[in-house]
Amino acid sequence: MGAGHRRLAADMGQERTAEYLLAARLEQLHEQSAARPERPAPWTDRLPGLATRPLDGDAGGAVTE
Repeated sequence: MGAGHRRLAADMGQERTAEYLLAARLEQLHEQSAARPERPAPWTDRLPGLATRPLDGDAGGAVTE
């Protein structure tokens, strides 16, 4: 087998491995999502936590009139 054939075989093997790993990961994610059917918390429950976060940039300074 020549170098070209070995490279082609290596490329095909790499592609098959990538396809297998992708399929395995998608199956894993599907199983995880099926195990957790809960909904995210409503906005009213999340707002207090968001309100306590510091502001980015200059918006965090004192307000002067």
